[in-house]
Amino acid sequence: MKRLAPLALLFALLSGSATATELDAASQARLGLRLATLAQGSMPPTTRAVADVLDPVPLAKAIDELEAAQAAAHASHAELARTKALLAAEGNASRKALEAAQAQAATDRARLREARVALRSAWGDDLADMAPARRDQLLDALVRGDQVLLRAEPLGRPAATLKVRAATLRMPGGAGVTARVLGRLPRSTSGLAAGWLLQAEAGPLVPGMVLTAQLDGEGTPVRGVLLPRAAIVRWNGLDWAYVATGATEFERRVVHPGAMTPTGWLVGAPFKPGERVVVQGAEALVAIDAAPVPGSTAGVSDD
Repeated sequence: MKRLAPLALLFALLSGSATATELDAASQARLGLRLATLAQGSMPPTTRAVADVLDPVPLAKAIDELEAAQAAAHASHAELARTKALLAAEGNASRKALEAAQAQAATDRARLREARVALRSAWGDDLADMAPARRDQLLDALVRGDQVLLRAEPLGRPAATLKVRAATLRMPGGAGVTARVLGRLPRSTSGLAAGWLLQAEAGPLVPGMVLTAQLDGEGTPVRGVLLPRAAIVRWNGLDWAYVATGATEFERRVVHPGAMTPTGWLVGAPFKPGERVVVQGAEALVAIDAAPVPGSTAGVSDD
């Protein structure tokens, strides 16, 4: 006997099933369904955010301007000291030369102050206070394309006392990528909260990409049921999971994540510890649910 192709198998199941989510043991085996038991889990307090991969050019420009201003200020300060010494020693420098050196030193100090303020106001205290050698190392990695910076802004208004210590980026395919938290940002484009500056391995990330992120903080853990990532399937703009409510019955439930972990999501009711969830073959169950019921007139206009 020839084996049924996946699509033909789905139609065969549809024609022999009274309801879309009832499958006998043989049909479950043909679809390759595999289940896992849900367990309790916990995570640090979290907030969800939108993370934009940033263009490194503005940061490079701000750092270059700061370093140029520092070099100019250092040189003019040294020239002022030399002119003062010459004038005090034998009068080999004129009073006019001293006044010119003082003016140049004051101008360069002002430019250095402006460059420091510009870096701090655009990129935050943590980056502005970073050791110059560490900052240059970060900039080199950004320019080479080995690392990227991201602006993560909360989707809601987090507690003002939330101290973010770790971040997880959600890639388009659903995988989680760990990001380093560099510090708070002083500005917000959303108007809700200033957000955080993140650093991550470049990999597939390029400037202009927009991702979702979970920011993990310190404090009382968030508790819930750990739903494996493999159990989550996307359909009609929502995330779903199938729970086995009997030997042949599967209930499709909307997933509302409370927190994101490297292996899955923490969720609340109606998911419960001890329930069994489909972690392989959920796409086939969605296809069965989405297929039209034979003889149904749904979607047919009377006009």
